[in-house]
Amino acid sequence: MSRIDPYGPFRRSLLPPERVRELSRLRPARVIVDTLLCWAVIIGAWTAVALSPSWWMVLLALPVIGTRYYALIIIGHDGLHRRLFRDRKMNDLWNDAFCLAPIGAVTRINNRNHLRHHQYLAPEADPDRHKHACFNKSSIAELVGFLLGVTAVLRSALNVFRPGRSVVGRPADDEDHGARHGAREVVIIGTVQALMIGGLTWSIGWWAYPVLWLLPVYAFTFLGDNFRAFAEHSHPEPDAEADEHRLVTYLSNPVERWFLAPMNMNFHAVHHLWPSIPYYNLPVADREIRAHPAAAGLEWRRSYLGYLIRYWLALPLHDCRVRPAEAGRGGH
Repeated sequence: MSRIDPYGPFRRSLLPPERVRELSRLRPARVIVDTLLCWAVIIGAWTAVALSPSWWMVLLALPVIGTRYYALIIIGHDGLHRRLFRDRKMNDLWNDAFCLAPIGAVTRINNRNHLRHHQYLAPEADPDRHKHACFNKSSIAELVGFLLGVTAVLRSALNVFRPGRSVVGRPADDEDHGARHGAREVVIIGTVQALMIGGLTWSIGWWAYPVLWLLPVYAFTFLGDNFRAFAEHSHPEPDAEADEHRLVTYLSNPVERWFLAPMNMNFHAVHHLWPSIPYYNLPVADREIRAHPAAAGLEWRRSYLGYLIRYWLALPLHDCRVRPAEAGRGGH
């Protein structure tokens, strides 16, 4: 079923096309510098543990590693939109090698899932609907399960690798059956993983890869991004109502942005309106649209934590316990 895009009027009125083109100009040097700085900090944290392998040094290193890799994932998110380099092959090579391969992902496969999220934001065909809808967060137990990743990690993986079976309301197409890694991608992932496992094991110990990589990536990257996606598209109200206004930007504070929205990802409304604008130009785009009267239809929130408290206090959400699609079928 076709659906009227509720955000089309914002795209047409808030920024003129020529200004969008200006803000969409790529600066590859910025991407290279940001990527290398993030890896320098991560390697610095690993080096500190290698020199002083004490429990307190490990505890200090965990958030540093996790949050800086989260920043790399946000750069990688721009790579999914092919907004790092003008040349697509260079974009995918850089994104695969430096941003995604450390967690076994690649641009070609992951971008299908993410672009569908942009195309179908809110309806059942949105592969990320489980992150921002309220049908699976209508009680405190459900919300806690989601925030801890218990109810989200498997679904997120299925959305990428088995999209035809994991997205409700959209049949699988031929492209879905091609969600397999090619030889080049296997070589990149294998090389990066071998370097990380071998390097961490040799310099620190057998426990370094699970403790100083898998743990911080899950605790700070996956859970941080999972919560951010929820906060930037959700409302404590029935999904049928929330679906009409899911574009939210957070002004937030430096501490929250470091842990939850690095690389300007808190300016999420302008990213969804104009995905061509790279992460380093999102603050400019946000500043310019806020001066426009039509921007009153969007929402700016001050704090991620503040919104979580507001959502928590609104629970239980009795009208959210049945998904709209199931209600129409007499769901259980």
